[in-house]
Amino acid sequence: MTLLPGSLRAALDALAEGLGRQALSARSRGITATYQARGNSRDVIGSGDDALAYALARMPATFAATAKALGALAEAVPDFSPLSLLDIGCGPGTAGYAAADAFPSLAAFTFIDRNGPFLDLAARLAPVVLGERDITISPAELAATPSLPRADLVIASYVLAELPQDVRTTLLESLWRSTGGALVLVEPGTPDGFQRLGEVRAVLIAAGGHVAAPCTHENRCPKAGLDGDWCRFLVRVQRGRDHRLLKGGDRPFEDEPFAYLAVTREPPTARSSQRIVGRLDRTKAGIALPVCGPGGAGIRSVASRDRKNFKQFRKLEWGDAVPNLNQEPDVPNEA
Repeated sequence: MTLLPGSLRAALDALAEGLGRQALSARSRGITATYQARGNSRDVIGSGDDALAYALARMPATFAATAKALGALAEAVPDFSPLSLLDIGCGPGTAGYAAADAFPSLAAFTFIDRNGPFLDLAARLAPVVLGERDITISPAELAATPSLPRADLVIASYVLAELPQDVRTTLLESLWRSTGGALVLVEPGTPDGFQRLGEVRAVLIAAGGHVAAPCTHENRCPKAGLDGDWCRFLVRVQRGRDHRLLKGGDRPFEDEPFAYLAVTREPPTARSSQRIVGRLDRTKAGIALPVCGPGGAGIRSVASRDRKNFKQFRKLEWGDAVPNLNQEPDVPNEA
């Protein structure tokens, strides 16, 4: 399970000290209802307490999803050591904190958002989490940002879903111009999120970008156009007592479905040939892995009697890159 860094958890707990948990829970439920109705942060985050309620309820999941995406980027490009980060639509700074964990080389962080209460919260959290690093926090309308600061690593996490198509197109052009090394986009793991990233993927490949993750190729997506199927991943997040209260649930964990895209200026040096794109089927006879690679999507099987490979494959989970063992899917699907 993914946990928030200790410094971030402590900072959030300190800000929430003395505040009524029931009131925060009510705010959290209202925020969730707005997002589920396809509203955006401007519709629902209007005060510091709103921003804090959002962070307490949603930050663990959005942090975990972004951390997974950044981890996949680091695996595909192990020599990538960015010095600067641009977090666009930063909210309370979640993606930046995940990036600091994934890439300790980062020394300068620029946070940009249009929502004042989110930026105020980021201004309180970032110095605690990031320490003595260089931090810039700026308000800006995403629809009016033709020129953005250049950075080695650029992230837009849970941002595109809030923007109309024309704004997304303009923003994407700005983001790619600002990207020195890698651009990472994270979206909800819904059919709409998958479709948005599919459109972005095609544009960035045409612009000369290289897909580092989750795709292991720049070919047409095998899941594009398939009814009832889309590419998404799950990350399990541990819930503490306050988190359970804010979410209105009893389970000690939650599963966050997400979709992501990591695109680099230079070809990835260690990209796997396949990635697991669904739940694994584990039996006594072996493991069946739904995978996607340059040849399409299909099933890759490893028998339990194949001790060497089985030992390696049984540790894999949905979303993991598959070790390069030069084995093609056993049951290819029609693309």
